[in-house]
Amino acid sequence: MTGHILYITDGSYSARMAGLQAIQIALSRQTALQALFIIDESWRDILGDEWMSNSLTRMQFYRWFETSVQKYADEILIEFANRARQQGVIVETAIKTGRFEKVVLTIVSQTQPALLVLPNPHATGPAAACGLKFNLHRLTKKIPCPVLTGPNTTESNSYNL
Repeated sequence: MTGHILYITDGSYSARMAGLQAIQIALSRQTALQALFIIDESWRDILGDEWMSNSLTRMQFYRWFETSVQKYADEILIEFANRARQQGVIVETAIKTGRFEKVVLTIVSQTQPALLVLPNPHATGPAAACGLKFNLHRLTKKIPCPVLTGPNTTESNSYNL
């Protein structure tokens, strides 16, 4: 395999299982990994009756939520990078914010990975829990490399295998 493996995570069980597969493939093919956490910006569209107060309260909530998600993303990527490095895999991590499909297409276009590894879109949490929601069929039509997805399970047990 020439090129690197692009692994996208949301921290879900499916993403973690896909990450383990990405590490094993990278190890067997002696290729680098790029791990990416995408913070979907669609939560910013929350408006209406759910806001019991004014715009100041909403902006304070946005700042609090962004900080919390950023911290969560950092923790997930650090844990993954440590696991990959322990097995001798070169790994680079990044956090991006935007619409999932647009971010993925941009990164794939810029970096041209040999393989894209994703969580199963039917096994991720809600957007408020950083779960990624995307149309796998539509996405794979636009991605030039093979795509591997994690299992379609929401099991939350530890993934120490």
